[in-house]
Amino acid sequence: MLLPNFGLRLCVVAITCCLFSVLPLSAQHSEVGLWLGISNYSGDINPMGNLKKMTPAGGLAYRYTLNPYIALRAGLGFTVLRHDDAAASNAPYQTARNLNFRTNLLEASGQIDLHFKKFILGDRKYYWTPYLTTGIAIFHFNPKTTFNDETYNLVEIGTEGQQSDLSGRKPYKKIQIAVPVGGGIKYSTPHGYALYAEVAQRYTFTDYIDDVSTTYVDNILLGDDPIATQIADRSGEVTSPHIGIEGKQRGNSIDNDSYLVLNVGILYTLFNRQCPKAKGR
Repeated sequence: MLLPNFGLRLCVVAITCCLFSVLPLSAQHSEVGLWLGISNYSGDINPMGNLKKMTPAGGLAYRYTLNPYIALRAGLGFTVLRHDDAAASNAPYQTARNLNFRTNLLEASGQIDLHFKKFILGDRKYYWTPYLTTGIAIFHFNPKTTFNDETYNLVEIGTEGQQSDLSGRKPYKKIQIAVPVGGGIKYSTPHGYALYAEVAQRYTFTDYIDDVSTTYVDNILLGDDPIATQIADRSGEVTSPHIGIEGKQRGNSIDNDSYLVLNVGILYTLFNRQCPKAKGR
């Protein structure tokens, strides 16, 4: 997919800039803090990325400033992603398909921030900067749906035949990789605290965050449980006849799913190590 590949290239370029930077390491800072924000899923059930189902998000962050133009970050984040075909506007096929999902998502990430301006924590002159950020994230998800007031694990059901050896489709992995790409603004106070606001899209390498990707399968491949066939094709709840004919498109396997995180955070400086100056200066 084009966007994840672009994200990987940007990540490699950013890390290369970090490793081979000739900028002077005037000071190094170590900070810890937390962030709060919102997230939004984009994929087969929300192909246009509309913001009708945004959810709260939050996490912890550690930041290590290499120099006034480059910082490294590690973080943990948690959110819930969800969406529903019923929320689609002017999309008759989605309305008839009638699928929905909800998943908890836990993310661990490592990122690099590239500052547009010189940025020094606690400095009264270089106290703010816009920045770009990218990196690598590992996340865990587990999509579920509610049917007749009961919650069902969609991975275990195998709605596209993944639990049948005859389908040729293997169950998808619930631990996946994403490439965050985004930017924000940082602001430093004279009292050891730093604030930031950031928006970053996570481009993933899976099309199953929403449990929708390829085509409908024959009911035989869904096993003996009648609930499985009803969850795999929920069109009968809103239209007749069912649209879930074997081989008919259920999702769009060309594009992978992604999720957006918009957040604000506060960090506290643990230590500020000034690098030794060269002799004679």
